[in-house]
Amino acid sequence: MKSIYKGLAALGLAIFLVGAQVSGAAAEEAEGKIVEINPDTATITLSDGQKYEFPVDFYVDDLKPGQTVRVYFDVEGGKKKLYDLQIL
Repeated sequence: MKSIYKGLAALGLAIFLVGAQVSGAAAEEAEGKIVEINPDTATITLSDGQKYEFPVDFYVDDLKPGQTVRVYFDVEGGKKKLYDLQIL
């Protein structure tokens, strides 16, 4: 019976460690004011100077320079790929 509990404890620890590694690759977020929206390059630049690429189907018509936003992004190939944006 004790060996079953040891096996379950080891399995639980392994699942926890794998989950911790996966969550380390979680998305990032940032806040700032929109400085520029460039549909030609599909980028939004925030007041900190960082540029975020948005997907082609990302609706940006309601966004305006000067709005404060929170962006959610992943870093892929050294570029910040925007996947969500919240107007604050």
